[in-house]
Amino acid sequence: MSYTSFTFILIFFAITYVLHSLTPQKYKWLILFAGSWAFYVVSTKGHIIPLIITTAAIWLMGLNIQRLSDEFKAKKKELDRSQRKELKEKYNRKKRIYVVLGILIPLALLLFLKYCNFFTGTVNSVFGTAIPELSLVHPMGLSFYSLQAISYIADVNSGKVKAERNPFKVSLYLSFMLTVVEGPIARYDQLGTQLLNSRKVEKKDFDIGVQLILLGFFKKVVMADRVSGLVDEMFGNYDYHLEDGGVLILIAVLFYTIQLYCDFSGIMDVVTGMGRLMGIDLPKNFEQPFFAVSINNFWQRWHISLGSWLRDYIFYPISLSKPFMKLSKSTRKKFNPYYATLIPSATALFFVWFSNGFWHGASWKYICYGLYYYVLMMIGMLFQPLFDKLHKALKINKMSFPYRVFQILRTDIIVCVGMFLFRADSIKAFFEMFKAIFTSFNISAAIEQGGKFGVGIKDLLVLFLSVVFIFFISLLRERKFNLSQKLADLPAIVKFLLHVIALMIIILLGAYGEGYGIKDLIYAGF
Repeated sequence: MSYTSFTFILIFFAITYVLHSLTPQKYKWLILFAGSWAFYVVSTKGHIIPLIITTAAIWLMGLNIQRLSDEFKAKKKELDRSQRKELKEKYNRKKRIYVVLGILIPLALLLFLKYCNFFTGTVNSVFGTAIPELSLVHPMGLSFYSLQAISYIADVNSGKVKAERNPFKVSLYLSFMLTVVEGPIARYDQLGTQLLNSRKVEKKDFDIGVQLILLGFFKKVVMADRVSGLVDEMFGNYDYHLEDGGVLILIAVLFYTIQLYCDFSGIMDVVTGMGRLMGIDLPKNFEQPFFAVSINNFWQRWHISLGSWLRDYIFYPISLSKPFMKLSKSTRKKFNPYYATLIPSATALFFVWFSNGFWHGASWKYICYGLYYYVLMMIGMLFQPLFDKLHKALKINKMSFPYRVFQILRTDIIVCVGMFLFRADSIKAFFEMFKAIFTSFNISAAIEQGGKFGVGIKDLLVLFLSVVFIFFISLLRERKFNLSQKLADLPAIVKFLLHVIALMIIILLGAYGEGYGIKDLIYAGF
């Protein structure tokens, strides 16, 4: 169910919002729990068993981890240093059992339901076997709440958060209606405590919340859905356009980059705005990614919650593990300081980027997508000393405006190629389409065929003006200009008129009606 659908807005969110506003603080979480579960049950058509198993697992394991931690804290006070160390090791061994189970159960469900047929297909192709595929349901939000579950267990184990004793409160954290579909992937200390004790909604929360909802609807309905026809046609039937569709393929790549960004970030704006209306601050998931000056910088700005999760729960644990500490010690003896640090980091980053790609889908193209960025980052890091010498020799001012523009354009081109691979049906399709851009660049054919796929002159004009508008807003944010607060400070009648105008623009320019269908949320499929 889309967050932009009338069913969600007028039934699930509206009713939950009104009841949440009227309910005493102590019981607000029960309204969120009931609304979230009603939404989840209806949206998944009753496929709730994996979520129930995941919830029960992390609740029970979390309680046991917390119990052991509390026991250790109580006993260590009476012991000397050596006894305390011995007791700690004993309790860590006990906790490790519950930590492993708490992580393994949601991870096993994720791997089985999402990747089982990928694994069997790979085995069949490599070994010539004929293992049959299973008819499995990939429940809504599985990829998102599984990562939240794992982070909960890790944070309870580290002492960052205390285990929640009420299983229904743990369930609310995993199933919250505004994050379960597409994220953001929130930690328990970021979201769980807010759901149980949401702050008082102030006037600015309402103003900024409405702004974000309208902006998100604009991105999703006016921009993302408008270009979907040409994107779906070019990628879905690419083999029909290889001879003369090079221009349209290139346009489709650019359109898909716009579509994915506006679809995903637009929905993040919508749910963030809805959260603000209820006194809940969701973690930021986007921060002007197309102003990034490098690949690393791009991923610090794009799908921030996933990137930070991979950093904290894969990169750091691997980097601080005993084998990697030994590797780091060994490299310091054999290489200069820069490469001695780079080699262990590069090894740990491989697992991060492999996981990034694999998380997105059960396909080798997604793994290649993650490794595409890994290879580019490694090339940049490997030759960074050489690049620094080159900049110095050519007297290039890396802080100058022209050089920054060059960095942004270079990064955006790299990202578009990554989006190309991400959207292509397969690795083979990607290479064939990529080749066609340079071998069948027929502008007249593009003009003739473009209108057939729902992108006429009017659509191009609307899209161009919309891109300019979003660019302008992003530029203001990049320059730390708080446009949202400025608009919130306007007189009430002016804000009301601006909101009405924005709503009318969305209604008049929205991509729906004849020739358009309701478009699924792209990241909900991951």
